Amino acid sequence: MRKIKHLDMTDHRIWKDKNITFEAKDIYAYLYSEGFDRTINHVNIGRIQGQIKGLKNVGFRKNLKLLEKYNYIKFNEYDNGLYEYTIC
Repeated sequence: MRKIKHLDMTDHRIWKDKNITFEAKDIYAYLYSEGFDRTINHVNIGRIQGQIKGLKNVGFRKNLKLLEKYNYIKFNEYDNGLYEYTIC
């Protein structure tokens, strides 16, 4: 029988990490839910802007770099506003 994974972030280590800003935590939660149970996922800034108002591509990239620095994700911007990422 296949073990079923559950999408539960209530006890995730990111919520206690003081190095990560609230906006970056919001972005991570979105990316985590979108990329759940996948190795690689793709996202464009437009989809995230629908969820997080006022977010610009520069700020999004800055938050992704922060998340990558603390080993939450690995990402690559392959075109302006288009990203490929992996949850660590």
